Amino acid sequence: MSVLKYLSWENFASTVFVRGQQRVHRVTDSPSIEIFGDGVRNRIGIWLEVPVGTQIPQEIASLAFITAQTLIRNGLLVLEVATATPSLFRQFYHFAVAVAERVIAEKNQPLEAIILELQCFTDLVEAKSFLGIERQIGLLGELVFLQYLLVNEVGDALDAWLGPLGEPHDFRIKNREFEVKTTVATHRIHTIHGTEQLVPSDGCTLYLLSVLLGPAGTSDGFSLADKVSQVSTYLTLTPRRLTQFETALGASGYREEDRVHYARRFALRRPIGLVRVDNSFPAITRPTIQAALGPLASRIEALQYDVNVEGLEHEDGTEEFTLAIMG
Repeated sequence: MSVLKYLSWENFASTVFVRGQQRVHRVTDSPSIEIFGDGVRNRIGIWLEVPVGTQIPQEIASLAFITAQTLIRNGLLVLEVATATPSLFRQFYHFAVAVAERVIAEKNQPLEAIILELQCFTDLVEAKSFLGIERQIGLLGELVFLQYLLVNEVGDALDAWLGPLGEPHDFRIKNREFEVKTTVATHRIHTIHGTEQLVPSDGCTLYLLSVLLGPAGTSDGFSLADKVSQVSTYLTLTPRRLTQFETALGASGYREEDRVHYARRFALRRPIGLVRVDNSFPAITRPTIQAALGPLASRIEALQYDVNVEGLEHEDGTEEFTLAIMG
């Protein structure tokens, strides 16, 4: 009998889904099931051994941000199901593990397991229509900062935007990284996902960049669709850059044909602000968990918490803000 072996998302992201490399985590040999991280094409997926003659049903083939195909791998016919949408990577990985469990533990056929799990992982299905409001707001905050960089001619702003590439932090300018957090609350209270989101890359200084959005009211305000158009305007004279921007939007889950769904208007409650993430920042990381729990720390698989940075920030227009952005 095969024993199901799988990694936590954090372990998979750090050991299998490695930028510039193609790696595989084998779940079981019989039937053959492998979850892969393609750091070259920036996608993750699952390979499931299937019977000869397997046809992919329309309900799977028609998904916008999930691809499906059959191919020969190691002499076996396998079904490959994958996504190249960074905002879905974590969700898709848990989906892949759940599919594997259905095949191994419940003896479901691969296609049956996939269809059953798609009913549970609704974000993967909803992605074929349009972005949910939480993902809209997150992307809008990143575009607010991208537009700021373009207007102020800070380095190569578009190359600095790493969020769509699935990088740990949203922006990197030389040795300064910026994790953009956006909220519609009245105070700078932001949700942190995992223990690595507030850990800077080697040799880098990390800042949390806080964007507060509120209702537009009687002001003109701006929508996600507006912000996409405004940023595109800055790039129209450089077709290569405009194409790069459009590709990044697609990787973020934005499709121009869906812009009618992105008309909700917002206004900035306050200027964007930033907080340096250092030893005085209230972050929960692996070292802090290790210090608190000792040997039990390894049993913490996932973590999400809200952090209040009200009063810790330096807002746009201050010398501290300018120095952090400009270097």
